[in-house]
Amino acid sequence: MPDRPPRFGAKRPSKTRQGGSTTLRDQSAAYRRQRDRIMDADPLCRYCRAEGRITPATVLDHVLALSLGGTNEPANLAPACRDCNARKGVDEQRYLQRGYDLAVVGQDAALREWMRKARR
Repeated sequence: MPDRPPRFGAKRPSKTRQGGSTTLRDQSAAYRRQRDRIMDADPLCRYCRAEGRITPATVLDHVLALSLGGTNEPANLAPACRDCNARKGVDEQRYLQRGYDLAVVGQDAALREWMRKARR
């Protein structure tokens, strides 16, 4: 039996996926066609390729996450493997949890490195 009853209104860990709210994600047919075109044209993970590894891309990553003010423009989309996408998501979550100003995302060393790799 628990030592004390649960508190009502207590904060619980978020059960949402990394990368921001699902309401930020575009699920339109136009976005899916754009995603397919980008993945067909560039089937390798850009982040791994920047480090000299060849890994198939399995997801389309937002270089600057939607939750950090990024867009669905092709210049902000990069093919990525699940591992790189997950590691980058951890860095983005850390940035958001520390309460940094979204206007200066490029000043965070970890996020700046991810952006540099995606632009290669």
